[in-house]
Amino acid sequence: MHFPSRPDHTPAVRILTLRILEPLPGNVPQAIAPDDLGPDEAARRYRAVVLTTMRQLRGLEATTIRILTDPADANEAIRFWLLPKLSDHWENNDPDFQTTGWALSFATTAPTASVRAEADILCPFLSARWIHTALIGIERGGHRVTGPSDDGGHCFNAEPTDAASPLETRALPPLPVVKTAGQWDQALKSPLGPALKKAWKEEA
Repeated sequence: MHFPSRPDHTPAVRILTLRILEPLPGNVPQAIAPDDLGPDEAARRYRAVVLTTMRQLRGLEATTIRILTDPADANEAIRFWLLPKLSDHWENNDPDFQTTGWALSFATTAPTASVRAEADILCPFLSARWIHTALIGIERGGHRVTGPSDDGGHCFNAEPTDAASPLETRALPPLPVVKTAGQWDQALKSPLGPALKKAWKEEA
């Protein structure tokens, strides 16, 4: 993997924050795999979901994807695992990395942006087109957007950075997440199944 230095960096108009656990056995929730398959399979499935979500976000326009790692000192380890899985060539202006289709930042402090969004990395059904449409709507309408997940939580939240008055909240249709063994099985049967299975095989 080649990380050449980048002479100049233009901040993105929008920031999408994703939180990624260091994907090691025992450090990710076991529920994503049956107990009898153990922590190694749970970590493998977690990595596969993360990769699938990131690949779904390829081509997200005018948006930097900001990666927050857990624990914070796993930043470099996650970077060296994740980036080669997405592309062999990155323009490097550490902590920012760019390649065709992705602008990523591992900065601990979010840069200036017109719209800030957060998404659940375990929701691989999010797509670049889906998020782009939501963010464009926020810029034009000045409202807040929330995206529920099918487990009763939220897989996406976004709002303009500067709002002059209280914001109207618009809810999007719920999307599936992959946090349990049952949800994993359902995702494999969905149209996203081949992409998820491919990522799982890569993580063997």
